[in-house]
Amino acid sequence: MSQAKGRIDLEEFVEWLWEDFGIRVRRSWDDVIKAVVDSDEVLPQDLAAFMISMGVEPDEGAWDVVPVARGVRGPREPEESGSN
Repeated sequence: MSQAKGRIDLEEFVEWLWEDFGIRVRRSWDDVIKAVVDSDEVLPQDLAAFMISMGVEPDEGAWDVVPVARGVRGPREPEESGSN
């Protein structure tokens, strides 16, 4: 998302979210970023395709980090047994 900020017109981004996903956001980068990250509908591929259509080539390394879905927890750490 940091690649889009300043390189894609904010109005275009807001319009894309509304027209393609029905997501209405205020016209601020913070709100746009939050809407994309929190959305279950906007996929990384959607964002990449939009960026490319706007003339911004996405950094492929940026897709290595994917937020963990809400409510999902990783494996628990084993409890240390007291050996007294």
